[in-house]
Amino acid sequence: MIKVLHISRTMGQGGAEKVVYQLCKDASSDVKPFVASCGGAYVDELKKVNVDHLTIPDVEKKIPKVILETFTALNKYIKANNINVIHTHHRMAAFYGRMLQFVNPRLKHVYTSHNVFYGKKPLLRFALSKANIVACGMTVKKNLMKEYGIPADKVRVIYNSIEASNNQEPAVLPELPENAVKIGCIGRITKQKGFDIFVTAMKKVVQKNPDAVGILIGDGEDRDKLENMVDALKIRNNIVFLGYQKNVLELIKKLDFVVLPSRWEGFPLTPIEVFSANKTIIVSDIENNLEIVRDDKNGLVFRTEDANDLFVKIMKMIDDPEMKAGFEAQASKDYTEKFDYSIFLKKYMNLYTEIVRKK
Repeated sequence: MIKVLHISRTMGQGGAEKVVYQLCKDASSDVKPFVASCGGAYVDELKKVNVDHLTIPDVEKKIPKVILETFTALNKYIKANNINVIHTHHRMAAFYGRMLQFVNPRLKHVYTSHNVFYGKKPLLRFALSKANIVACGMTVKKNLMKEYGIPADKVRVIYNSIEASNNQEPAVLPELPENAVKIGCIGRITKQKGFDIFVTAMKKVVQKNPDAVGILIGDGEDRDKLENMVDALKIRNNIVFLGYQKNVLELIKKLDFVVLPSRWEGFPLTPIEVFSANKTIIVSDIENNLEIVRDDKNGLVFRTEDANDLFVKIMKMIDDPEMKAGFEAQASKDYTEKFDYSIFLKKYMNLYTEIVRKK
């Protein structure tokens, strides 16, 4: 039996946390997963699938006393549960992973980079010196090579994925007019995700098509600021704040299309979710998004930060149903061929087996 301890900063809302949960929920029969984090919404979900969770301090905290307490707790847990693989999902978690290998020489370390990073070069190089490194996309792999000098052959790419049908609770949207065009925007409400760009574009969209409604799915530290912005633009009747939702996939199925206006990303899960639901998307033209979304093939692309260009692309999607249907068909095909959930799971399970067998 391969016993894998996932070390994540949190198990709250976020793409990396969702990946950890999926690797636990659908682990193969010869892999027994465990999770250590400072907690979050997915902890209760882990309990439902009989995965043990160890609550530790936030690994981002670099206070010596906290580092010692966290290291001690993790080491004790590893020994008590005979863990033979640690899978880290954060740079400081990777640091703990390397330190734990000093006192557990047979411990194997997998590190998944879920985003592009800059700075802290000596720390990350040390943390990954004995790790099996996974990048969640080619852009992330290039970042590790360029910024941290990690050789290409030391980084394998495993695309993150989403289970296409995961038996979520039925989605219920607020009562909307019969002709409403439902446009989703999904993620944490932070500067990174660009919700403000979407809301600015929606002001113009609503002037052209009063039936358009922006459905915002997610929460975050900028929510109050965004709500004030919606009120200032006088489009409150055309913007719905749903907050954090567990059944995102079911909600996507009820939308006409989705917008991802991110300023930066690692390897975004939202387009994968959208494709798995046979829907299409409009994304900003950052390199990370373009690994998934091909302009005028399976979706549309707008210039990052350009709310006017986003407005143009939203209207194009609304006004050409035949084009949108073609994008949806191609998106569904791309999910099956490149981003299918079974491919994602198989590659990680095979990686665990490979490194455990390697002397």
